[in-house]
Amino acid sequence: MKFKLSTKSIFIILIVLILIILVINYINRNKSINSEKIQNINPSKEGITVGVNIEQNQPNGNKIKIKADLMEENKEKQVIKLINPTTQIIKKNYVTKITSNYGYIINNYKKFKLNKDVNIYNFKKNFILQTEELTGTFDSGDMYTNKPVKIQIKNSKILGSSLNLKNYGEYIKVSGKAKLIID
Repeated sequence: MKFKLSTKSIFIILIVLILIILVINYINRNKSINSEKIQNINPSKEGITVGVNIEQNQPNGNKIKIKADLMEENKEKQVIKLINPTTQIIKKNYVTKITSNYGYIINNYKKFKLNKDVNIYNFKKNFILQTEELTGTFDSGDMYTNKPVKIQIKNSKILGSSLNLKNYGEYIKVSGKAKLIID
């Protein structure tokens, strides 16, 4: 008994074989990719996040947006460290932008501390503040520093040795030795 295959049968068998090979390759590739992902997790990097975007709506209607290059979270001390954070406080169509090299969020998102090259900008109010360190609370918008400050409001400059801001900058008190320069 001779078994004859037609060209149509050979073609169908070849297509089925090719499909089986492709499916097997796809399954093997997914298994190897998934196993590599699991093996590449470094336990020493736990709590570190790259590219952070945090948004918080306050009960009083204000919005706070924080973006940072890197975030390190210490769950034991309940401290979040942000590297190169940019904070935007949006209050009644006024946007206040705060930048620094390092930022710390403390006490379950209630307090913050900014270090190294702190700048506060509000272009609608024509306000710029520069200092080395700033500490405050998110809820009340109160901020203070015992480091020298430089404030520019419209055509006036104020140089001072310390600063208190209340209610997101509605009240500003420069303490210690202060100097006013009007251009």
